[in-house]
Amino acid sequence: MINNLNSLKEKIDTLLFKYNEQKKINQDLETKIEYLIKSNQDLEKKIKVIQAKEKQLKLISALPNESENKQYFKNKIDYLIQEIDYCIDRISI
Repeated sequence: MINNLNSLKEKIDTLLFKYNEQKKINQDLETKIEYLIKSNQDLEKKIKVIQAKEKQLKLISALPNESENKQYFKNKIDYLIQEIDYCIDRISI
């Protein structure tokens, strides 16, 4: 009877030890997931900025070579992109 109780206690101790190990592993994984989610969000923002710049370059290259008009449109596009970035930042808050 005592042997059975000792054996049962050892098994419970082993299970508790394994449970605590798994709990720590889960906490580490949750921390990594949070980091990866934030990194992903940052990369998505960078992609949006790059896509906006790509559109800007396409628009600028489509304009005639008249430098005065080209500069005006470039400045206007820059302003609009800044406004969009500002709105995106405000939405993210």
